[in-house]
Amino acid sequence: MNQGDQSEIVLAEIACPICGSTRHRRHIETTDPLHGVGAVFQIVRCQDCRHIFMNPCPTDDSLAACYPTAYGPHASQMANDSATPPAESSNDAKPIQTKPLTTSSPWYLCSGFRRIPGLRKLYYWLTDTRSNYLPMPPTSTSRAIELGCATGGFLAKLVEAGWQAEGVELVESAAAESQREGLSVHVGTLQSAELSSNTYEASFAWMVIEHLPDPKAAFCEFHRILKHEGQFAFSVPNVSCWEPIVFGKNWYVWEVPRHLQYFGPRSLRPLLTECGFDDIQIVHQRNILNVIGSLGIALRRLRPNSKLAAWLIDCPNRFSMWWQLVLAPVAIFLAMIRQGGRLTVIARCNKPPVKPITHNEKQPSEPA
Repeated sequence: MNQGDQSEIVLAEIACPICGSTRHRRHIETTDPLHGVGAVFQIVRCQDCRHIFMNPCPTDDSLAACYPTAYGPHASQMANDSATPPAESSNDAKPIQTKPLTTSSPWYLCSGFRRIPGLRKLYYWLTDTRSNYLPMPPTSTSRAIELGCATGGFLAKLVEAGWQAEGVELVESAAAESQREGLSVHVGTLQSAELSSNTYEASFAWMVIEHLPDPKAAFCEFHRILKHEGQFAFSVPNVSCWEPIVFGKNWYVWEVPRHLQYFGPRSLRPLLTECGFDDIQIVHQRNILNVIGSLGIALRRLRPNSKLAAWLIDCPNRFSMWWQLVLAPVAIFLAMIRQGGRLTVIARCNKPPVKPITHNEKQPSEPA
């Protein structure tokens, strides 16, 4: 699909994408204060499984029209992602072996600064947002897939780490930029890519699942293409934290009409288990970008021409190192009490390994 700001967004009433129920109640109504796409959109809560989702939601043919050319993730290279992966889980599972995304040090940790005792360790602790996760490839031929790879920032890091990596991206302009960098990217959806079963050792989806019309089908598709014990890592906004309660319709990550689903830890665990995953680790990110953006949206509603509001709203896409260091203690505290506004989830694909056919066994098509 081609990205176009002027394309019409067609909405349709849907059943709950998790349980299929048609019983729901209005949760909140809000607009798109970030890009001004569309008018007023409704978010509902399923009365049976309690899942929160946008309803009516955009039809499949109008999904790309929800993303204007100024959409931040398609214009950046994930510069705000942490360089250190999650190191603990909410169910006390052992951390999975990882490697840093980069080995370079910033200038202020070089020369005389690094002689200050504990400064380097303090810096990495303060800047560890646990926003994403990069495992070490088990072998030199291990394959990984990223859904929603945008302009290829994380995909390039997978390749650098030794993975045979490829991506899937809905928006052609973002996918084209990845391809110009020499990355392998399928344009379309996870289903339209028609990937082979039992192929990948790892799969990733950073801040993507909330954009999908059918997240349950996507989880099942990830389970199909992953090998037994393959890893599935993704991140989503946390609708169960304090932020949407305090900010209401000004919550930064309602982000209608691009965000269609809203999850919390209690809704993710049973859904992943139902789709065939186990060893589920849920980490509250040390991240308060939602708070900064929400303050900007609230201010913009009061003062539409406020330059401060515009700066606050743009901060999540342009967050500086200095602000991250200053606000890190607050972000770390919120994560400690499990009130982080974003979640990083790591799960293991659990399915019987394919049994090889021995010399004495008949092929299924052979007559008995």
